[in-house]
Amino acid sequence: MSVALEALYLLDQIVKTISSNGASLTKTKISRLLGRDPKELVDALEHGCEKKILIWSEGNWYNVKKDFIIAEDAFYPAAEAGLKRLWQDENFHDNEFFIENTSRKDSKIVGPWTRPDLTLISHKKYPWTIGREFDVVTFEIKRPDSCNVIAVFEALSHASAATKAYAVFPVDHATWRKDNPAQESRVMDECSKHGIGLILIEDVYVAPRAVHLIKAQKREIDHERCSDFLGAVMSENAKSRLSEWK
Repeated sequence: MSVALEALYLLDQIVKTISSNGASLTKTKISRLLGRDPKELVDALEHGCEKKILIWSEGNWYNVKKDFIIAEDAFYPAAEAGLKRLWQDENFHDNEFFIENTSRKDSKIVGPWTRPDLTLISHKKYPWTIGREFDVVTFEIKRPDSCNVIAVFEALSHASAATKAYAVFPVDHATWRKDNPAQESRVMDECSKHGIGLILIEDVYVAPRAVHLIKAQKREIDHERCSDFLGAVMSENAKSRLSEWK
């Protein structure tokens, strides 16, 4: 069963609500406590039972069987949608860039923190200049509860094969600053120090919107290293598209 990120968020809220209550709750009670229509909870409850996170009993009672955390890769589609709109807003047409999930590709890349979660490749020509602008942009995406400075150093490890590297946090800036001001300040400092960009995906559960908080420093491309990297992590479809740009 594939569920939307919003349903996973609701499941997370359901688990916390039942756990804090200390006993089983009916769907009606859960709906009332969360302030959501019962119909909006169906996918979350079904997914919770299917994955044995929740236990259902007669009378529509639900209890928690095990803890639940939304996996990092559940945020990738929302992040990708937000990043795509961000690049479009920066005047890239759809035929001038594409994004791939490069987090789980079989590759020759070894060692910790070397495979970016998403990779964007762009290719742009301008009317009155000679040559083309070619960028390989890597993105290290974190869960909302892992928006800390470690992501900056992970993103930095990708920078040697890219022209720009970003950390991407699926949080609203005001909430992040309020909940973890020390990490927000350190992340901003380390990004600026190392030339790593920072993008937030706000309203991630419903209408993801990318906010370009810090622009990444553009690095001169190392063609050999970059080519090896792309050969290792990109799909055959992506390689075909790259060939068309040559």
